[in-house]
Parts: sequence; structure tokens; C-alpha cells
Amino acid sequence: MTKVVHVLFSSKLGGAEQVAINISENLKTAYDFTYVSPAGSIQKCLTDANIEYRTFNPKQIFKFVRTMKAINPDIIHAHDFKASFLVNLLFHHIPIVTHIHQAPEWQTERNWKSIAFKYIGRKSAQVLYVSDYAKKSYRYQDKLSNVTVIPNGIDMAQIIKMASKKASQTFDLLFVGRLAEVKDPEKFVEIAQQLVEANPKLKIGIIGDGVLKDRISNLIQATPQIKLLGFQSNPYQYMATAKVVLSTSKSDGFGLTMVEAALLGAIPIAPSIGGIAHTAIKVNGFIYMQEDALVEFLTRLFTDTEFYQENKARLASADLSYYDQPRFVEEIRRVYEEVLSDDRSC
Repeated sequence: MTKVVHVLFSSKLGGAEQVAINISENLKTAYDFTYVSPAGSIQKCLTDANIEYRTFNPKQIFKFVRTMKAINPDIIHAHDFKASFLVNLLFHHIPIVTHIHQAPEWQTERNWKSIAFKYIGRKSAQVLYVSDYAKKSYRYQDKLSNVTVIPNGIDMAQIIKMASKKASQTFDLLFVGRLAEVKDPEKFVEIAQQLVEANPKLKIGIIGDGVLKDRISNLIQATPQIKLLGFQSNPYQYMATAKVVLSTSKSDGFGLTMVEAALLGAIPIAPSIGGIAHTAIKVNGFIYMQEDALVEFLTRLFTDTEFYQENKARLASADLSYYDQPRFVEEIRRVYEEVLSDDRSC
């Protein structure tokens, strides 16, 4: 069976990690998958999904090379920039699918990273982007000829099933994502505290783990209305009962939580940046430009029942078929077949 290795630099569950898991689960009858990343809480998710898992330390490159040689993959599927740089520099006789889930500011400018990615992109068998914005925002996109845009897909039936489990707590407002600088959970806390000051009865939850966890914990100590739930293997049970799922990301190539929120009936709200703004609009959610306007809008949502119901009703008319997982999986399978076909013809 054809062997595919997913390589990621993160050790916790996030959007890119969930995509790699979804691919592995849905194509396991045709491909033999191994997931390789630094050790961390992601291992439980992979064990639950029955996906083979190997760890690596980015500081131990030779050990990583030995691990990859032992697996002997037919395709390396590298997710995001660090993993893509690493595998493209180390492996020259294995076709590599470079899968970009982000749209960082640096890729829009002329600098050593954006210039170096021209080499990475050209060397890759295929470069996949999760949104048109993520693709078009790369300064040297016109220098790459092997690019495909494949929007992420979600397993809607599975998410709805998981969401049916009763949550131990319910929240008016949720943050769902990695507690990392790019997701800006500190901005979420700042907004949440303004809302609580005006409406002390609000219940606000933060779902996620990451390097800023201790920082966020300290910031909310004096605000009992805000609960830090940490990593949750089933965030959907909380999303299904929330009124709003708010993103405060500084950069986001797609915004998977916006689709999940809309599916479960929580109003998705995102900043007017990158691919996440496009996703929020496409699922009939909202985007914001100014923090003051956002706080005003949220305050009205949480205090005016009729206004909330009117805006929640918008979600019912959203066409989520665009994000259907079978479409996504079929496109990934087609990429694998093309990559293997091109490799064999060389």
C-alpha cells in the first residue's frame, strides 16, 4: 500500500492537525498513513483515531531523517511553512506535497522567507493552499506553476454527533483555538472583560491550549465569568450551546472554526483579515474592523433577544456544502494520484 507521511511542527490539535487527521481517517483504505510531529497532546487525538504516530525533535535532525528512512514513504505531506522547509531541504527523491494553511504577513513582502519559499514551492510536487486569499497573498505566487487551492472540509455528521453530547457548562461567547500569539487570545480576553463589565451575567469560555495558557489564566483571574477550559477533545458540545464563536486571529488562511460554528448554530464572528474573513462571510457570519464596533454589536446580541434571533437565523441559509468533507477528501486523493503518476514518469 502507498505510504504517506504527514509532517507537522505542532504538538497540539489545531486546524492543520485536524485536516491531517481527517485525510488519514478518510483515505486509510487506499493509503498507509503515519503522522510525524513533536510529542504532545496531539498523540491522544491520533491514538483515538487509530493513526500511526512517530515523534521527532526539531533539534535532532539526523534522528528525524533516520525515522523517515525507516518509514520509507512514497509521499511526504508537509503542513505549513516550517515542516515544508524542513522536508524539502532534507529529502530530494521523495515527492512532497506542501500544504499551506496560513497566510502570514511576511509572505506578502520581499524578505528571505518569501524568497526562500520560491525554492520550496518549485521543488515540491504540489503546493496546496486552503483559500484563494492564502494563495494570492504570497508575493511570488506568479513564480509557482504547481499550485492548487483546496478549501478545507469537515465531517459534518461526526461533528453533529459529537455536539449532541451534553456539555458540563454552557457559554454565551466562546474562543476556540490555539493559545498562541497568532490567534491573539489576549485580545479575546480584553473584549470579553469589556462585555462582562457591561453585562456581569455573561458566561464566556476559552477552549484551547498553547504557550500563552499561563498568561491567559493570569489575565482572567479577577473575572470569574471567563472560564479557561484548556484543550478539549470535543469542543463541539460547547459550540453547539454557545451564542457566538469569536475569532481574534492576527492571521488566518482559512478559519475552520467559523464553518464548525455555523454548522452548530453559533454565530461566527471574525476579524476582517485573510482567509478567515472570507470564510466567515461565506457561512453568513460577521466580520469586524474596529474593536469598539465589535463590542457594541456583541453587547446588543447578548441583551436583545429579537436581534440575536434575527442574526442567528442567517445561518440557516448558509450553503455549507462547499465545505463538505467528501469533496475535500476526493481532491486530496486526486493530488496524491497525480503526484505518484508524475514521480513514476520521471
